[in-house]
Amino acid sequence: MGKTVGLFRAIKQEWLNKTAELVIQGYDDAAIKSILGEYLSYEIDSEINLGKTRGLLMNIWARPEETSPNVHTKAIEAYRHESSDKAALSWALFVLAHPVFADAGGLIGKISMVQDTFTTSWLKTKLCELRGERPTLVRTTAGILETMKCLDCIEQEKIGVYRIKKHVVGDEQTISVLLMSLLALDKKAYYDIHELSRVPMFFPFEFDVSLELLHNSPNFALGNFGGKMVLSAAS
Repeated sequence: MGKTVGLFRAIKQEWLNKTAELVIQGYDDAAIKSILGEYLSYEIDSEINLGKTRGLLMNIWARPEETSPNVHTKAIEAYRHESSDKAALSWALFVLAHPVFADAGGLIGKISMVQDTFTTSWLKTKLCELRGERPTLVRTTAGILETMKCLDCIEQEKIGVYRIKKHVVGDEQTISVLLMSLLALDKKAYYDIHELSRVPMFFPFEFDVSLELLHNSPNFALGNFGGKMVLSAAS
């Protein structure tokens, strides 16, 4: 899984959808690269920027080794259904392919618990505290914010100030993919089931996690720790 910050490019939802659909249609890596190159060329003039954007898209939807093969498989299965939430599915893979995006999502999610807005300068400062001061983080932060705008998860109120937007996710397959992504990050061995519906990293998406969903899925294991019901990845 990629661990570097890199030069983050703004990503549009329609580009993510296009990449997922090429995977579903059975194109291999080389063909997807070629088709995306032509597709993106209508909006991106620079060959360098086009290449970086294409690489980000392919890491998310076309290269399971960059995310998690299990999560990728379930995301593709869910994507095929009309009821799935395409933005949430892309987000689930995004945080696995590009950890800095997960870091930013987690930071914004935590502040969203106490207020509805945040500033660019605040996010840059917090990311630098997490990852160390480096020039690329300034450009990376800008790309992350533009991407989140394109995914309709934040909106700009004025220069440097953003408001958080919420989206209700009701599709159980999509919710399962989000939870699988959370467990695949391997930040904790298990999660209290009561915290699953308010994971900061998934701040734009409001969803309920039912015990029935967890019991019926072969991807999850329920247990008891300290008198609390907890969730972990199935072995």
